[in-house]
Amino acid sequence: MALVLTISSLPSSYSAHRAPPISFQTSMIHRSSPESPLYNPNATPANLSRMAAIAAKTRRTYIARHRAGQSADGGGWAHPDAYTSPMTPFGNIGEYVIRYSIGSDPPTETYGMPDTGSDLIWLQCLPCHRCYTQSVKYFDPAKSSSYSLISCNDKICTRNPDAHCEPPDGYCHYNVTYLDESMTSGNLATETLTFADDTSPTQIAKLYNMVIGCGHYNIDNREDDKGAIGPPGVVGLSWRRSSLIGQLGFNRFSYCASPIRDRNKGHSLLKIGSSGALITGKETQTPLYSFRSGLYFLNVTDLMVDGERLNIPPAHFSRVPKGSRGTIIDTGTTFSEFVPGAFDALVEYINTVQALQQQFPIKDSDFDLCYGDIRFAPKVTIMFENLNFELSKENIWEQIEPRKYCLTILRGDRTNIIGMYQQRNVNVGYDLKNKVISFKDMACPLLKH
Repeated sequence: MALVLTISSLPSSYSAHRAPPISFQTSMIHRSSPESPLYNPNATPANLSRMAAIAAKTRRTYIARHRAGQSADGGGWAHPDAYTSPMTPFGNIGEYVIRYSIGSDPPTETYGMPDTGSDLIWLQCLPCHRCYTQSVKYFDPAKSSSYSLISCNDKICTRNPDAHCEPPDGYCHYNVTYLDESMTSGNLATETLTFADDTSPTQIAKLYNMVIGCGHYNIDNREDDKGAIGPPGVVGLSWRRSSLIGQLGFNRFSYCASPIRDRNKGHSLLKIGSSGALITGKETQTPLYSFRSGLYFLNVTDLMVDGERLNIPPAHFSRVPKGSRGTIIDTGTTFSEFVPGAFDALVEYINTVQALQQQFPIKDSDFDLCYGDIRFAPKVTIMFENLNFELSKENIWEQIEPRKYCLTILRGDRTNIIGMYQQRNVNVGYDLKNKVISFKDMACPLLKH
């Protein structure tokens, strides 16, 4: 018999019903796993890495807009509840998806990319005025008795500059346009979402009255690529009230992401809720900051290579108002990025160490630094406020060709980003109440409860 946890949200105020603390967890599925709706049997890890490096250029520009408070279409200042998203979910970024069911009578199984840089939970819906190809069934709200459209008079609509009403039907609509001109548009509605725990099949969390975007008009600008399959949607995990975390009123969540694609060898887990999220001890914590954008900011003070501080000027890491510098952590970005001044200092030191081993850079069209041999490559440590976190070699270098290993930290633009590749086999815990985030090396495939 399944244990069902029920949680009700009050959509008009984005405030969850404060029942006794309830937590749930769900598996994060690697995009290249056969279980993933994005699985492409012909794509090699090297192919995926190259596509992620290319897509990073798109996402970094969107993050710059989002953190400056601009709306998704690049115009105006976003309201704290604005449905903006820096993510380009159609592209080859985002390492993981989560499985959930939506609706009732019966529910429809679907998937979404968990994204700390996105606010809205949205998915493609029938009728499709225009939809891109996905590998799973489209959600049909007409067949769900729990689906309810949000009216134009609801506060969610009237207080949100990115939502709008169309007089003929009197219901609230949303629109999100991405940098590559891909977009999703449709109705704002409330619906029941169900999350199951693959590691413990008897655990089921039913979330009622959740605000979602039901996309009836969706454009994937990769449509010329006949093999392109997009994710059914996005599950926003930002600090804003419109995200999954915000709607539930939870102030703690964590994830532990394994690079392993085979579920039989372990799981990557997303844990949500005060009693379930794994927040490790103070010695693993650094302060967490958020501003108008709803993104998660960290304070980086410097970088170390083989224990030597690079003494990078603080200005490269300090947050500057209106959209530049600072450091965010982002589940929708694969590879980390540092602004030019910080990145160049890091590469210069790595090159110096490698030259002592008679190893010299190899040119590559997509990555900034590659070598033929990294056996003696130096250790890299990110110095956060109150925490020095050393990155494992596996989380720094990716084998692109038989004798080519490339640095998976990229030369960015205006914002430093800690991506998911550098978070593999690390338990990352967000404590929004105490405004701290924890990093703890962990064998994620072995983590179950």
